[in-house]
Amino acid sequence: MVLIRTDLKKITSLQRWMDSSNHLHYAYQPIVNIHTGLTLGFEALLRGYNEAGFKSINDVFNSAYEETVLYSLDLHLRELAIKNFYQKKEFSDLKLFYNLDNRVLEMPDYLSGNTEKFLKANGMHSTNICFEISEKHEFANYQNTHRILRDYKDQNYRIAIDDFGSGYSGLTLLYHSEPDFIKIDRFFIENINDDSRKKFFVANVVNLAHMMGISVIAEGIETIGEFYVCREIGCDYIQGYLIQRPESNPGKLLLRYPLVEELVNSQSRKTDGDKNLIKREMKEVPSVSEKVSTEEILERFRKGQGTQCCFPVVNTSYEPLGLLRESDLKKYVYSPYGISILQHQSATNGIESLIFRAPVMEIYNPIEKILELYSLNEDLDGVIITENGKYRGILDSSAILRILSEKKISIAQDQNPLTKLPGNTSINNYLSGIIREEVGFHICVYFDFDNFKPFNDTYGFRQGDRIIRLFADILLEHRIVRKNFTGHIGGDDFFIGYSGRSNNREDILLEIKSIIDQFEADVLPFYTKEHREQGYITAQNRHGGDAKFPLLSVSAAVICIISSVGEHSIDKLTETIASLKQKAKNSKDHMAFLDI
Repeated sequence: MVLIRTDLKKITSLQRWMDSSNHLHYAYQPIVNIHTGLTLGFEALLRGYNEAGFKSINDVFNSAYEETVLYSLDLHLRELAIKNFYQKKEFSDLKLFYNLDNRVLEMPDYLSGNTEKFLKANGMHSTNICFEISEKHEFANYQNTHRILRDYKDQNYRIAIDDFGSGYSGLTLLYHSEPDFIKIDRFFIENINDDSRKKFFVANVVNLAHMMGISVIAEGIETIGEFYVCREIGCDYIQGYLIQRPESNPGKLLLRYPLVEELVNSQSRKTDGDKNLIKREMKEVPSVSEKVSTEEILERFRKGQGTQCCFPVVNTSYEPLGLLRESDLKKYVYSPYGISILQHQSATNGIESLIFRAPVMEIYNPIEKILELYSLNEDLDGVIITENGKYRGILDSSAILRILSEKKISIAQDQNPLTKLPGNTSINNYLSGIIREEVGFHICVYFDFDNFKPFNDTYGFRQGDRIIRLFADILLEHRIVRKNFTGHIGGDDFFIGYSGRSNNREDILLEIKSIIDQFEADVLPFYTKEHREQGYITAQNRHGGDAKFPLLSVSAAVICIISSVGEHSIDKLTETIASLKQKAKNSKDHMAFLDI
């Protein structure tokens, strides 16, 4: 009788929930490629909870969990999200990101296989669905969770960790879930362009994810500044108000968002050269299906005759799952019963257990990101290269080393040979980046020696070169204390760039003044005692007559850029610098400051 009453109570509760759920509906927000604007898929976001009598989305699921109807409610919502979204036939190749409350896995009535029925009814496949697992609720049993998530992956569903970095589980969930995507929590994305600690954290998460063959989605992008930083540090996809707010009408959703392409093209520093270099060096190794048989794989390696050490494995959407490596198969091939074991394993579980999750990178990334990935593990067989998430080829270790050598030559060519500081190309790239930001805070300092020609004429160019190296060393000392970009424009012209609101304007001005003072003090030993005592040297002026020139000093033209896209250009900046330099030379403290 107790069981009957309990069942009736649950049926009554479930009916009440189904009635309430009639008010619930979904809005969809795009997740797009950060390099091209092509849409990867859309996240389904629950709406209408107020009309259903709840204060928030969390309130809906917390209440359902307490009444143990969470799984039944979730199935109803899954069907609703899938049915509404795939009404638009153009979305048949896109992914639907569905938030799975991990407490569903604890429900006593949980069963697998129901989602597949909804997909078949709408003519879709399991590769279209990506379940988002949040860190917000602690997992009660990791072994059970891992088993269920493994079951989802075996059915070819994709897995994403949502709100990464904000919840209970962190790296533990990453370890157990083996996800296809990581979604960086909005907290770490907000104002990342002005927060070096956030940038450092996200950059390291991106590197870790790519090493594990996981793609990274930056959540909650709202500003152009956030977009540029997330692209710079290697995020693969973005989602947020900058692209589009959640939209209930699927007809207003796009397959490509032109804004991304416009932002990428608006940067004067192009990465086409890097893309062409990657395409030139990568090998277009034929891929194999995740359904490939053991016999076919062994035959492919035999035909390769030692020239082919691995094969990329892709799913039905041509997304890379990892590599099948010859080295992993050898332990079976060379053992007495290895082939039989391998065939049995393949027959029961497929080849999934043999797939190595190799690092994956988009072809649009700057080559430095791939080199950085390789530097973390020089034993890599290779890096899988994708284009808009689809497999394109492999960069093996020898190709990466060739690229590294070429990049070193390129960097050396831009370095000033006297000071070894970055030259004009690097300085222009730095400036191009900061003047394209929607909102930012940057201070650019242009240093120019005062009375350098008379010094050279009197003491010779060898001593002049020593003075230039002396000033470069002073700048490098200050770069160690406060992180900044330091470059050598040429001759006696130098550049420093400070970025981020953590840099206080008054502190930077004091630092610049200390650089000027230090140079004037350190340069004195280069003069004779007579010149030091009299405080000047006599040399020819531009008209050919003798004139008195004060001892060496340096002037600083200081420009504060509070960026706004479209308002600044390098040409305009150059004009501003020219007039500001003269003001600095004429001022008592050798400094001139301007906000633009």
